[in-house]
Amino acid sequence: MAVEGSPALARLQAELEGIYGVEAPGRVTDFVIGRERWAELSGSGAPEELVVRQEGDDVEIGLYLDEAVIRSIEGGGAWTHERLSAHCQAVEGVSHFVYLTHRASVPRPVSHLELELQAEVDKFVTVVLRAWRGRRHEAAKALVQTLFEQVSYRENICRDQRAMYEKANFLARAYCRFLTARYVIRGSVDGLLADLRRMYRLGAGEKLSYAASGAAP
Repeated sequence: MAVEGSPALARLQAELEGIYGVEAPGRVTDFVIGRERWAELSGSGAPEELVVRQEGDDVEIGLYLDEAVIRSIEGGGAWTHERLSAHCQAVEGVSHFVYLTHRASVPRPVSHLELELQAEVDKFVTVVLRAWRGRRHEAAKALVQTLFEQVSYRENICRDQRAMYEKANFLARAYCRFLTARYVIRGSVDGLLADLRRMYRLGAGEKLSYAASGAAP
């Protein structure tokens, strides 16, 4: 299966753009890179990575996804642990692409923490909305635990990177708990989408503060 022409990635981009009412200035499938090019640019060992390289005024963006991830999300089926893991990896890459390119078109600066926070939220909300269509949105509490409490990090990342990922996880958990209590459990999909769109458009400092407010009792 050719990752570059993956319908699943195109659907994920359309899904995220629909949730947030935005349109990225490009198609993610046009920016997918293979393993060899990824190894030249990064080679971090991750199953997913959005690589951004700038030389002068020229910016190169490449999204790498392991072919096993694509095979899993193209296959569909029940939400097994393997499928959920693959879905989250794919969502992370597409989320980074949509958010980064959309902010660049505004234009508006983006921090790495902000990018990771948004991706963590996007993992949660894409699964919740799919479960909602299957009348199982009450599973959101268990999903918060699975995504944000049962986590591990790659051993080869530095201390500062790990701290950043841990902070993004903490903030996303707080915000998704808030979304679950305020909208999901009450069955308010319109309220959920309105809140998500509001947060998506906040500046970096406001976005982090708004997410953190969900941690308050």
